[in-house]
Amino acid sequence: MRAADAQGGVMSAIVRGGALTLGGSVVARAASMAQSVVVARGLDPHRLGVFAIVNYVLTLGAAVVDLGVPVAAMKLVAEYRIARPAAVRRILGVLAWLSVALAGAGAVALVGGADLLSAFYREPGMTPLFRLAAALLFVSLVGGFLTGVLQGFRRIDTLAALTPVKAVVALAATIVLLPSLGLLGVILASIIAELVTWPLMARPLRSAVAVEAGATTESVPAGLVVARALALSVPVVLNGLVLWGGAWFIRSYLARAAGYEAVGYFHVADASARLILLLPSALAVPYVPAVSESSAVGRDAMRSMVEGTLRVTLLVVAPAGVLLSLAAEPLLRLVYGPAYAAAAGLTSMLVLAAGVQAFGLIIWSTLVGAGRTWSGFGIQAAAQATLVALTVALVPAHGLVGVGVAALTASVGGAVVGVAIVRRDLGIRLAALRGALAITLGGWGAALLLWLAGATGWMEAVALAAAVITLELGELSAGERRFIAGRLRLRAAEAGR
Repeated sequence: MRAADAQGGVMSAIVRGGALTLGGSVVARAASMAQSVVVARGLDPHRLGVFAIVNYVLTLGAAVVDLGVPVAAMKLVAEYRIARPAAVRRILGVLAWLSVALAGAGAVALVGGADLLSAFYREPGMTPLFRLAAALLFVSLVGGFLTGVLQGFRRIDTLAALTPVKAVVALAATIVLLPSLGLLGVILASIIAELVTWPLMARPLRSAVAVEAGATTESVPAGLVVARALALSVPVVLNGLVLWGGAWFIRSYLARAAGYEAVGYFHVADASARLILLLPSALAVPYVPAVSESSAVGRDAMRSMVEGTLRVTLLVVAPAGVLLSLAAEPLLRLVYGPAYAAAAGLTSMLVLAAGVQAFGLIIWSTLVGAGRTWSGFGIQAAAQATLVALTVALVPAHGLVGVGVAALTASVGGAVVGVAIVRRDLGIRLAALRGALAITLGGWGAALLLWLAGATGWMEAVALAAAVITLELGELSAGERRFIAGRLRLRAAEAGR
């Protein structure tokens, strides 16, 4: 009974932390979408495509340069704050110096390679963009390390607040700087937003170290700390390399094969589809350290937590995927303007692919938290290899639709392999997910059939989403219904005060 109560407490903490993070993520995503709209409407599809290339070169570089230190810091802090709290301060000091050194080296390399990158993309105007992006690379990598440390201390409330602050500052700075500086203004706005969060993280970080580490410091050899961090982070780095490398390749290939306008369309479609990833990304923040801690409790405790999180993900993502996939065209017209309506078909396909990726993200987070990062890397590598191969094969004949088919196929394949691995290694039972999985697949299948028949729009999207939600209500257990009803009554009472 005690184990069940403890596991229930862990799931409640994940849901609570996920709700906090999701709230912050929704505000941040709204601000980010507003920023995307400002940029898209302030530029033409060609210049938006140029910006997308610079952005993903920067993201790929960051995934390589940081060597996975933020993830290693999160996992080491989560472990040592329980097992050896006096060693936490020493570990953080060593990893902080490592993070700053890596960020500085990456920034210098990007400044030196700006001309070569511009020549590769046959776009001379990229040179000043890459040079300014070097400063963004540095501040974002240092900020990522601090975020990883806070996640390891499970300061989820702080992280939930930082995300919308950064997005809102970036939006405001973009509105001010874009008219006069163009794309340079967008990059400068991101630098300002990153720097604003540093002092906001400093105080809770000092407090967390003081509380968790205590007054004493256990001496740990720096070489041992770095070796342990790299052992944890190497597969994470490789995962980032294949994940962002695939995204970079798609945009670079489209720029060469179809022009920067096609890259602009893809950028808008991908940004819209990734709205689906809000929930799993929010859950992953408290979920990964919780998996790391529960791995010490036992296989049964971890299995129950993983099954519950996967089920919650399916139930929330299913209606959202249906809604966005069928309402893609009117949504793009409303948000980005008629110039981007041509990306509607691609958006619909990418939405369904992102829905599958949401499930895969929780599987990846499970494997990272359980210390099976090499298995997670294998899944991502196979999926990205499939995506790249199918894109090269399909785009020449089918254009952007070929990218959509490639993305959907790769995401489904990755999810299937991921499920097989967590079933084998962690004993996850598909029977626990059967109802949620059936509703999700049925809803998405219906959405795909309607899309192929041309029955798309707000009416069809809302009707099918409502049908999926109705089926999900029947899937909820009595305890889950009581929990939801209790939360609704609590919210109503708070609103009435």
